[in-house]
Amino acid sequence: MVAQRRQVNALSLSVAAGLMIVMAMGSRSQTVSAFVVPSQISSNNNLNINDNYATMRTQLLMVSTSTNNNEKLEDEADNVLHSKEGEEEEEEKIMITETTGMPNLVAQLQAKMGSIEEDRFIYPDLQALYSSLKYERDEDGSVTSSHNEGSVIKAAALVAGSIIGAGVLALPTASAAAGFLPSSAALGIAWVYMTMSGLLIAETTMNRIATSGRTDWGLLELFQSSLGTNLGRVGSAAYLFLHYAVLVACISQGGYNLDGLLSSLPGLPESLTSIPGTGQALVALGVGGTLLASNTATIEKINSALVAGAVITFLGIVGAGSLSADLGALVNPDMQHPEQVVNCFPILFAALVFQNAVPKVVTSLEGNRIKITTSIIAGTGVPFLMFLAFNAVVLGNALNAGVDLTEAGVNPVVLLQRTIGGDAGIITYMVGGFSTFAILTSLIGFANGLVEGWSDIFKLSSEREMSEKWKLPLYSLVFLPPLAMAISGDSDTFYNALDCAGAFGVSTLLLVLPPWMAWKERYGDDKAPLVTKPLGMYCSVCDWLLALLFAVL
Repeated sequence: MVAQRRQVNALSLSVAAGLMIVMAMGSRSQTVSAFVVPSQISSNNNLNINDNYATMRTQLLMVSTSTNNNEKLEDEADNVLHSKEGEEEEEEKIMITETTGMPNLVAQLQAKMGSIEEDRFIYPDLQALYSSLKYERDEDGSVTSSHNEGSVIKAAALVAGSIIGAGVLALPTASAAAGFLPSSAALGIAWVYMTMSGLLIAETTMNRIATSGRTDWGLLELFQSSLGTNLGRVGSAAYLFLHYAVLVACISQGGYNLDGLLSSLPGLPESLTSIPGTGQALVALGVGGTLLASNTATIEKINSALVAGAVITFLGIVGAGSLSADLGALVNPDMQHPEQVVNCFPILFAALVFQNAVPKVVTSLEGNRIKITTSIIAGTGVPFLMFLAFNAVVLGNALNAGVDLTEAGVNPVVLLQRTIGGDAGIITYMVGGFSTFAILTSLIGFANGLVEGWSDIFKLSSEREMSEKWKLPLYSLVFLPPLAMAISGDSDTFYNALDCAGAFGVSTLLLVLPPWMAWKERYGDDKAPLVTKPLGMYCSVCDWLLALLFAVL
């Protein structure tokens, strides 16, 4: 299973890298023309011999690496072209702009892909898709309306809150074998990829809102409508697998945490905690019952309180743990093993999942492309920095305590408590509290995601219809399967489930399908009208940097 996951990691990264690079070229080709081929090449499908040599001249010019080489190769290309064409002259002069050193294959892909026609953009300079109005009734009975403008800070907080969860608990174990520096570089790559994935989903959501007139798009429904029947089914399967895998991990670890808490309480019968699966059943029943009995506003308040608790305990752990962390050993070259870094990626990707919140961000910010881009980058950037600090503190304390970081099968929560908290003290309770808060936030978020997903699959578009008739069956479908798997597992279920979620769920759903979906929107045969251009140069610059990195690797 480990070898299969490694193969999937490498394959998914390669496919995602290729698709993201192509999307970057598409964004770049809108404003910069890499080269202009003669009109007879671009417009005539039946090329003659002279056309072929004109193409050869283009290819010779593309592999140039300096100004002198450009002139030399241009002269050689002209000699070849004129020797075959005789006295015929070129119809157009081939121009090279900003492509010095561009590989020939990449340039040919860019030329083949072309660019997005400007007339396809409905309102190219439009800042927002629509304006949200808020209606209030005054004391005299009159109704007044005001602009309900979305907040970038609140949208970024929604993204950050979606990321902070159970995945962070597995980061130290995933990073231990590779070392802090290689795993930090890998975390940076994962952050860039996941952020670009969110931007591509936001771009597609904006176009879908403009063409349908609806603002209540969910992630799964977005995939199904954009990718067609077959790929839509692939997206649905990846969506369900990812969410169920995370629920298995959360219920499993939450149950072990609850068993430990119950066993420490005086007066409780020992037989209560000795029954296998007691903690897991209580966690699933408690969270599921709360979600079933609460409305949306109440659930949001509960989740916000849990996120706040996670942030507070996180700051306490990092603040106290940084005093005893061995930072010298953390960056010691002998402790860095970059050859192990590929195995980190499933957990890193699983820890940075937030894409379920992107359609809500687009809606709350009224389709404003600048605000959406800012909120997604900021909302993912803050957890990224938090995760770096968390990894440094935990791994630094582990090294200070003499823990062998290459040891397999170490439970993340146990690692935190042993290396930072010891057997007593306030830090121990902070570690337990942070673990509980993180697990509960993930449980609520991914459970709601599954409810929305199954509602889309069963075509339960009406919230009233779902609440009155299907709510209990839906929540049973959401919680019972992962509960059964969590009870049948062991203490390693938490890490293994998250590892599978990243390797098989995230790689397909959030790394491969979003660029594919955006590609169809931009360059599909139907040439559908678009409402927004690619979301900023951020995607293009990062994609090119990643292309160079993967080429070196």
